[in-house]
Amino acid sequence: MIPTITKNYQNVVISTGNIINNELGQRKSNEELYDGLKITLHNNPNSESVVVEIDKRHGRVLCATQELNSRLTENGRNEISIGAKIFLNKYSTECINQAVEALLNILNVTHVDNVVLAYHPNASTVASTTTLATTAKSPCSEVSESGSSTSVSDAANSWSARNGEQGIEELKLLYKCLEKYALKEQIKQLGIADLDAKTLAELYKSAEVVPTIAQVNLATCCVVPAELHEFCRDHELVLNTHSDPELLLAEEQFACLAPGYTIDWCLRYQVHVRCRSVLTAKGYIVGASQSSNDN
Repeated sequence: MIPTITKNYQNVVISTGNIINNELGQRKSNEELYDGLKITLHNNPNSESVVVEIDKRHGRVLCATQELNSRLTENGRNEISIGAKIFLNKYSTECINQAVEALLNILNVTHVDNVVLAYHPNASTVASTTTLATTAKSPCSEVSESGSSTSVSDAANSWSARNGEQGIEELKLLYKCLEKYALKEQIKQLGIADLDAKTLAELYKSAEVVPTIAQVNLATCCVVPAELHEFCRDHELVLNTHSDPELLLAEEQFACLAPGYTIDWCLRYQVHVRCRSVLTAKGYIVGASQSSNDN
């Protein structure tokens, strides 16, 4: 780990910069993040191939920020779409605030187009071992358009069954933090990942700014539960698929990269040129704290 941040900061933020330039794109998300952090944290400071800067004032390690900013400004702001997905390793409303503020600050923008929240209080640490359902975009789930029923296995593994009432209440409070940014138009659209129909309906009913995006996991190939499909259709939510693990990076993996620190949250952002749907930038930002502190 870069010596200048070791033990000097209670909290650190690490940005991988635009990983497209590091030839890390188009891989599994947890692999992209791990390798992106490895390049950022363990790069030779004298290397000219990867420029890493230390923001000592804010406790940030930033990789190739200048190149990222040039990617974001080569087209007008109205010509690009910026989307992000936040993964929480623990329940913390402060982590939501840290993640959004870091996203806006590091990308140097006044707003992003959408943010999706992934929160799994009882997450599996093994990538993609626990999943909920797939959408009609999955090669083996075309029948979901007709509204197939939820299996016993799906019900047992649903978000609400695994996380209970406490998990739902925590989710509502986390989502409320995102609503604050949506009300200030710093986030244009809000989304949520991996919820079953019951939890999504409960969140939707309590929300001041309702979600417009729902994500479901493709890690196992089944069909979209009929209730979820119908709810999204009736409430005009865009239903997307993904194959992200519940925790994008487990604590033990992060500990190998940054000894003494515990990962609290991470996010992935993607920047597309609207008219051509071209991915021009993609990267990860991670928030971590010293392990000795019990937040």
